[in-house]
Amino acid sequence: MKASLYSRYPVALSLEDLSKLVAGRSISLGELIEQLKNYGDKALNRLECAVRGAVYKPYENALDEVSTFYLAIALAQQAHGWLLRRLADHEGKRVNSEIMRERDDDVVSILKLLGVDVEYIGGEGGCGHRVVLGRSSSGEVVACYPYRVAIPRYIKYAEKLLTEPSWKLVNRYVLKGYVYLSKKDLARLAEESVKRRIMEYANIFSEQFVRDVLGDYIERARSLVPKQVIEREKKAVPGKVESAFPPCIASLREALRRGEHLSHHQRFALATFMLSIGYSVDEVVDTFRTSPDFDEKIARYQIEHLAGLRGSRKKYLVYSCEKMKSLGICIANCGTKTPLQYYRRIARGLETL
Repeated sequence: MKASLYSRYPVALSLEDLSKLVAGRSISLGELIEQLKNYGDKALNRLECAVRGAVYKPYENALDEVSTFYLAIALAQQAHGWLLRRLADHEGKRVNSEIMRERDDDVVSILKLLGVDVEYIGGEGGCGHRVVLGRSSSGEVVACYPYRVAIPRYIKYAEKLLTEPSWKLVNRYVLKGYVYLSKKDLARLAEESVKRRIMEYANIFSEQFVRDVLGDYIERARSLVPKQVIEREKKAVPGKVESAFPPCIASLREALRRGEHLSHHQRFALATFMLSIGYSVDEVVDTFRTSPDFDEKIARYQIEHLAGLRGSRKKYLVYSCEKMKSLGICIANCGTKTPLQYYRRIARGLETL
């Protein structure tokens, strides 16, 4: 892999290879951290871009870029879980954009370095597997799939995406044990791979000696975490019977508290449920602050739309249990038809105690 590619995909270079790049030989993690400390300000700038959702411009020099990347992970790991997940989300989206700019036949080799092993079948013309979807007045409507991956690998790579209907196997073009994919699909799988790798790399930087070496920079990184995120950790949402939440909703709520990324349908389920039991728009917006890709303007607009305050003024209903099951969000057999039915039953019981 050329050095110029490392400057675009620093996640593809292992820590061991970075140590050889820095020192010309394998060195201990402690020695490497001492070397990376020189990139402290650059790493903080990278983290700030992630927090603000701003465009980050990679360094052309591969050593500078990879060193900054790994130090940003170390600082985020030591500073706050929300910051680490925000960084992972930001880096994943950046790689997504990079993949979309690559030549079709180069994507496979890059994806393999990111842990996603697929086959390019585009050939001359780039269409690959051609599927006729129907006809229009102008002729055939065709879908082109330049890539394919074996079903077991698809399930592994798309694990976090399978709650979204468009990623379920039943909604994919599958033929003779292969799932056929577009370049846009591959970019999304690459994004998920980057997120997983960053969380794995972060575990390496959890030792005390990392805090000892990077103490000042860690404090500066911690200051990037929004005050609202920290306050949310200190107290639960007041005034509502959160202990009566059904298992599916409670699970989504806890995932958000940990700063995990929720799919569109998971967010819809949680937001409509909370609005339906009396939470205000502000309270629901506040709930989503710990999401790694939180943008208050977008979140508020979407939640106000769900609450019937925008657009058609239609208030959206909570998914039924049957719908939750089809989306892979249901995690228990509660014997109810909707999450609201479960909530009301439990909440009434609590009131009589």
